[in-house]
Amino acid sequence: VQLSVGVPCSFDTRALPEGLDGPGLAVVLTVGATGAMVVLPESCGLLPAWYGDPDPTGQGKLATLAQELGMVLLPEQFRPDGFTASRVESLSEALARGGVSEGAAMLPLELQPAKEARATAHLIWPAANPRAVIGRPDAEAKPEVASPARSPSKPKPVTGPQNPPQRGRPTVDDLPGYTRSLLRIKLPVVVTLARKRQPVGRILELGPGSIIQFEKSCEEMLDLDVGERLIATGEAVKVGEKFGLRLTSITLPEERFVPVRKVNTT
Repeated sequence: VQLSVGVPCSFDTRALPEGLDGPGLAVVLTVGATGAMVVLPESCGLLPAWYGDPDPTGQGKLATLAQELGMVLLPEQFRPDGFTASRVESLSEALARGGVSEGAAMLPLELQPAKEARATAHLIWPAANPRAVIGRPDAEAKPEVASPARSPSKPKPVTGPQNPPQRGRPTVDDLPGYTRSLLRIKLPVVVTLARKRQPVGRILELGPGSIIQFEKSCEEMLDLDVGERLIATGEAVKVGEKFGLRLTSITLPEERFVPVRKVNTT
């Protein structure tokens, strides 16, 4: 999907863009007590059928979409500290619940899929009450029916220790989308046999047949550098007809100590 920015304008309830008076996807980006909203009408035809009632996988996709939109659309100093995305029955009512007032800034975002018609989403800000945008019908208060009085019962003794639920070890799939994208960056991996500093004059004298003597023993391990940083050491091995390195130890990052000094208040 290609994204292009339209002409900025002001939000006007009397002249809503097409589709904002009906259902659609509301993305809420919370920044402190206020926030911004990205709305996409359902009538555009780009939204999948499951977005109105997503399963756990779909909920993760919507949350990732909201997080990535917050990082792409908002400036660095307004990085959202909360984000959510959900279907709403009326985008105009959702904007009203969020406290979007007349004259708020509105930026059209033109979406052009590869094989589908163009659609328009809108980035609108500020929203004075972003946490009220997405209503939860299940959270509405229900009248409590008075139940007949019952005699208090004695608490049952605990027969054994109750272990708190243990959380599974987090996986790569649990990371935010932006963090997962960083894992796809390729870095140079270099195995270094030995290092030595030489004067420039000596380096200029090097040629075929020159021999450089290093202080490193032949029995010492080789260094593994990633991004010009030493991360491990290992020994050379033969993998088929190729050269390989079997790691024997991992080099931990250098510890940094900052001295704590007493502040003179006088």
